[in-house]
Amino acid sequence: MAKTTGPLFSISASGTIAKAMVFGTWKGRNVVRRWVVPENPESTLQGYLRAAVKAIGKWVAKVAAIPAGDATNSVIYKACTATCAGDENWNAYIAKGFLDTIIVGGAVNTSNFTALVAEYSALSTAVKAAWASDATLLGLADMSFGYGYTTNIPAGLILYMGAKACVAKGIIGTAPYNTGVASWVASDVDNFKTDHTATA
Repeated sequence: MAKTTGPLFSISASGTIAKAMVFGTWKGRNVVRRWVVPENPESTLQGYLRAAVKAIGKWVAKVAAIPAGDATNSVIYKACTATCAGDENWNAYIAKGFLDTIIVGGAVNTSNFTALVAEYSALSTAVKAAWASDATLLGLADMSFGYGYTTNIPAGLILYMGAKACVAKGIIGTAPYNTGVASWVASDVDNFKTDHTATA
């Protein structure tokens, strides 16, 4: 039901009438618009993108930083803030490093995403175990998504995606960050995990 103030004088109104008109304010002005049902097609491409954004977001949340309530800024946080533009948020900057690996021409390339999953799956048992255990130590957990890419995304793969983002953005110029993530050995993975909480 719409709420009006001074209806005979048309001072203001807010709310919806009969799923036909919406009254409200926009930039300080009283406005009326048509009622619109948001479209959410839940397409395959949208599902892949949302799964990727959810996964990389879970990783970003594990990068220790004082603004997030941690006691000190981590190596990764400092490297991200040092390499991103001054007007850019570090978390958006580093997440884009990963998303750029699966987006081609402005749209998600599902084959790039599945190739990344295959790359992770092809790692040696010892290296994959390092990704999994370090992800668990950081508090990451397996996740899945309801449509699009519906296969379980293990915690180790989420951490692997974070490493891909760091390498893609070149946030640190020394090993292991200056080599492809697929070539990292277990000690590289352990160092990467340490850089989430250790200070520089």
